[in-house]
Amino acid sequence: MNVNRRSFFGVAVASPFAAKEAAKKVIEQAASLQAMQASGVSYYNDSLYTGISTSSVNGPMRSLWEAIRDMGVPDWKREDLREDSRRSRTLDPDLAAMRSFSLSAKMRMQWQRNYNLLIDRALRQTQMERVKRAFFESNPDISEY
Repeated sequence: MNVNRRSFFGVAVASPFAAKEAAKKVIEQAASLQAMQASGVSYYNDSLYTGISTSSVNGPMRSLWEAIRDMGVPDWKREDLREDSRRSRTLDPDLAAMRSFSLSAKMRMQWQRNYNLLIDRALRQTQMERVKRAFFESNPDISEY
């Protein structure tokens, strides 16, 4: 078999050792994610994904998103959100129907839409978390779960 730069990855994928190694990695990742979820720890590191705000209603510290709302999105968080927005590989129907745009242009538009949606949801979530905490503090006989 002639292995050149074009067929290298095809050979690597077809290799039984590569398949075994890839399956092992997937199983390890699934097990670690399942263990993290069982312990209550989220795979992501802030309240945008966990749904649990680290700040209380009357606490002296404010959450990351409250600071971002006041100061603007820092470069490191902007890049993190851009990466998260690119995880989706589907197009909204209105973007998919645009026949005059290339697929890469549609994907860039979708990723920008996802990025804006992530920021809007995160900013809205901190407000909703405050309202929810205030409700449960004023009604101690009601449990969230």
